Amino acid sequence: MSDRTAADLERELAMLAVVRHRLRASEGENVRLSTTAVDQVLDELGSLARSPQNPN
Repeated sequence: MSDRTAADLERELAMLAVVRHRLRASEGENVRLSTTAVDQVLDELGSLARSPQNPN
């Protein structure tokens, strides 16, 4: 079980967005980027949002 929170995952997702933006800026808009890491972060964020411990 991970000790990461939704805020941690949101920071990671924001970081991934910055990396994607920089890669596209340097390599071109058509650069192929793997979505595996993004998918994992989104899955974890979604599971935390559905967690019974989450008051939202």
